[in-house]
Amino acid sequence: MKALIFDLDDTLYNQEEPFKRAIQNFLPIQDEQIEALYIAFRKYADEVFEATTIGEMTLEASHIYRMKRSLADFGYHVPEEQALIIQKEYQKNQGNIVLSPEFPAIFDYCRKNKICLGIITNGPHLHQLRKLQSLRLHEWFSEELTIISGQVGITKPTKAIFDLMSEKLQVLPGEICYVGASFENDVVGAKGAGWKAIWLNHRRRKILGSPYRADAVVEKLGDLFGAIQKLANC
Repeated sequence: MKALIFDLDDTLYNQEEPFKRAIQNFLPIQDEQIEALYIAFRKYADEVFEATTIGEMTLEASHIYRMKRSLADFGYHVPEEQALIIQKEYQKNQGNIVLSPEFPAIFDYCRKNKICLGIITNGPHLHQLRKLQSLRLHEWFSEELTIISGQVGITKPTKAIFDLMSEKLQVLPGEICYVGASFENDVVGAKGAGWKAIWLNHRRRKILGSPYRADAVVEKLGDLFGAIQKLANC
């Protein structure tokens, strides 16, 4: 392995935490329901991501859709205005996020072993950039090897965004590994580009009928370092 590239959202930090704070600030949803609600929220977000990217749906409309649909699944039927208020609170909370504690040791291991580090993330350029700054990721990741879909006009799982990183790295696809929490965007995208992939399945999602398989599946962040070391030594 010559390069290790990471997803951002719900991979390098726990995206459920800012979501939880926003939801519980407005609705009486119990802690034990939050993870299932968050998974539903991400599912509906993925449904409309492409339409938003190509301009068929406004960003605001997509925010309303994913919030209303996920809450409705749990019996909370909120008007559009309230859905937007919760969404804005969620975005505000994303300015107060922290890097998951397992990663500094992983990044240091990569530096020591001359494994290049990079990020590919979907989302609006400035919004994702603020998250990167909040997490202080500039200490480990160069701007050149940080690709934000909203800046380059290509989104995961499109092969082209992975190819763009390969070109920047000047590394063969088979020597690159991607770590991400979304099977559809991260595993499918990476494997479709000829990369290795580690699926950080800490939400314990089930995937049926896909022709793609991750090279490693990790359900606990504490096991990620070992999976990376194993692939690095193959």
